[in-house]
Amino acid sequence: MMLKIPTEFLVVLSLIIDLFLIFLLFLFIRRANRLQRNPNLTQGNDLEEIAAQSREKAQVVAREVLTETSEMIEPILEASKDAAMEFERLVQEKQTLTRRLDKSLDSKIISINLLLSRANTLYSQLENQHNSLLNALPKGGAALFHKETDVLDQQQRIIDFYYQKMDVDTIAEKLSIPKGEVALVIDLKEKFIAMEKAR
Repeated sequence: MMLKIPTEFLVVLSLIIDLFLIFLLFLFIRRANRLQRNPNLTQGNDLEEIAAQSREKAQVVAREVLTETSEMIEPILEASKDAAMEFERLVQEKQTLTRRLDKSLDSKIISINLLLSRANTLYSQLENQHNSLLNALPKGGAALFHKETDVLDQQQRIIDFYYQKMDVDTIAEKLSIPKGEVALVIDLKEKFIAMEKAR
């Protein structure tokens, strides 16, 4: 199982290692320059040999340090490269999903707007037809349409009384309607409630 390391951590770690290597290189160059400039070492053959040997040893040590450091850094750099590639893949995948979602939402918004426009048109047509029918009826005929809305109000009142735990006889008496009609409305309401619970 691969350990997931945050990309930011790997970038910071890579930066620290780079700075450390630059610091080591700077120290090495400075020491080499100091060895070359030291006037005490240039006073004779023995001193020149010692300086040459010390330079060779310094170069060997520097090579060993650089080799060890590069061996330590190489796996970290490889892991950071893999993490960066995985991060890029995830970003591209999320961008693709976002584009698909945007397209889907746009098409749904267009469909909803079309349906709303159709509903408004149909509502306007029905309202116009209703008004023309009301205008075409004699004066007493318009009361029939108001009775229809009264029936809906009456049904709602039956259901409200039913929820207040009134029995069928009491509801029929209060509203001055037949018991059979009250029982029918309550029975239908109970069936609708049962259907809703079954879903």
